[in-house]
Amino acid sequence: MILRMPEYCKDFRCIADKCKDNCCIGWEIDIDREAAEYYNKVGGDLGKRLKECIKTEGDVSSFILKGERCPFLNKSNLCDIIINEGEEHLCQICTDHPRYYEWFNGLKEGGIGLCCEEAARIVLSQTSPLSFWDRELADEDCDVYDAQLYAYLVKCREIIIHLFEDKSVPLENCISALIDFAHNIQNRIDICDYTVPPLNTKLPPLKTDITEILRHLLSLEAMDEKWKPYIENVIDNPELDSLKPFSSADTEQYLRNIAVYFIWRYFMKAVFDEDIISKINLTVISITVIAYLFEHNRTADGILTLEGCAETAKAYSKEIEYSPENCEAVPFYMN
Repeated sequence: MILRMPEYCKDFRCIADKCKDNCCIGWEIDIDREAAEYYNKVGGDLGKRLKECIKTEGDVSSFILKGERCPFLNKSNLCDIIINEGEEHLCQICTDHPRYYEWFNGLKEGGIGLCCEEAARIVLSQTSPLSFWDRELADEDCDVYDAQLYAYLVKCREIIIHLFEDKSVPLENCISALIDFAHNIQNRIDICDYTVPPLNTKLPPLKTDITEILRHLLSLEAMDEKWKPYIENVIDNPELDSLKPFSSADTEQYLRNIAVYFIWRYFMKAVFDEDIISKINLTVISITVIAYLFEHNRTADGILTLEGCAETAKAYSKEIEYSPENCEAVPFYMN
């Protein structure tokens, strides 16, 4: 099978101890069976630590966190397993993160997730249209799906990605066109009509009640203790309703890249459940919230930087994308 990922994934390298929000802190870390078997055979002081710091419940093994930290994250924020055994002996979740994958017949699509600050910086900084690199892998299984629907959704996804890459269409109009396009796709799928609908880029921008959206996000379980105070501060911004988040030239490319990221990552999941609307709703809500957060940060700090915007996108992604419950509970934008 072919592994296909955005070309920019080649640029990703873990920045390890330079990371401000280390993925070895505050996350439960499950251990796959192969890694658990290897760790059980390690001798010496490291082997003793491994046996003391791994818990197993049923068929699931995981590291016992120490003060929210992985027990093998040392004082320099480096991994003692990598230092002593080599990166090839990390458990699968640590090897993969922040990469994500989706499996189809003969094709495995992937990318790097926004919840990592370095990955977010790479995604936001792209200035060229989305391109890919392929490499061959051994075949892996995937869930069953309809091949005709798959081919149809691939065509539709390509149109959406090109929409957000077309800078002649204002970003707000791209969002309106996306919502209209998604409804038309869904209506066709519901009756097994696989003709591609027209794309209307002349629709007016949608009105957004950002305060209501943010209040809904406040009701969701927080992954980071800093998240809710931050969102509360955004809601209290007296200029919030007057912000124009899609009119800023310095963040427009970042937001277009984020839109393409969400479409590439989530849109094809609809081949398994035939639900286009939820994937597009997540995309639209995410672009909208992140855009307002960028502009709030500008009013609060007086300046925006790539690193600051990447940090904001990372914080949002960590709270929403990496909590299945929160991802499913985002407010419904699309009527």
